[in-house]
Amino acid sequence: MPLRTWARVAGRSLIGELGGKLVKDIEIAHRRRWPERPMSLISCSWLLAISPCLRLMLTHRIAHWLHLKHEERGWRAWQWYLMVIPLKLLRLAVEINTKSDIASGCEIEGGVCFSDQGHIIFGAGKTGAGTVIGARVTVGMSYANSGSPEIGRNVWIGSDCVVHGAIKIGDGATLLPGTVLTKSIPAGVVMQGNLARLVLRNFDNSELRKRSDPEAIAYAKTKWGD
Repeated sequence: MPLRTWARVAGRSLIGELGGKLVKDIEIAHRRRWPERPMSLISCSWLLAISPCLRLMLTHRIAHWLHLKHEERGWRAWQWYLMVIPLKLLRLAVEINTKSDIASGCEIEGGVCFSDQGHIIFGAGKTGAGTVIGARVTVGMSYANSGSPEIGRNVWIGSDCVVHGAIKIGDGATLLPGTVLTKSIPAGVVMQGNLARLVLRNFDNSELRKRSDPEAIAYAKTKWGD
């Protein structure tokens, strides 16, 4: 396939597959930053310009797409490096800016939000839509069982949390700031502490997920203390 044709096909496929997910990412970030402000092209463009972790998500989504397509289609080496090398340089700049890293193999549904305060190391196998990840959070593999966490939808993970191992976090679960989680938890629970202990069942965390990071943490403290 000629280079120009190949680039056109790859570009259309990339935009088609990632466009919807990125729109959802922008929607949740916009709602948390400006809850009373209607979305517009100008506000979304400005948000992308000022939100380092939104740019981190964008570069991750492109890297993940390339990772999957390389495995599926077995691209030739020159095609692979033609797309990957510029992306790696861009991604390195974004990672330095955010002091954060998302593993290329992470499968993240559209509409996931990372804190702009950064310092996030993220290696979950899967992450569901509506999930919010706080600052200074580490999620990854456990060397004991060589497995990575799977995070459900509408999960709120507060700042300074550590999550690792082949565990599953149920939909709508809440990890209060500073929680260390090493075991699977069901949907709708609130966990706190190191090691994590159950605080509450059947909790609706929608109020936490729609607030900005400082407001969400303050709200959590009023309900459960430090």
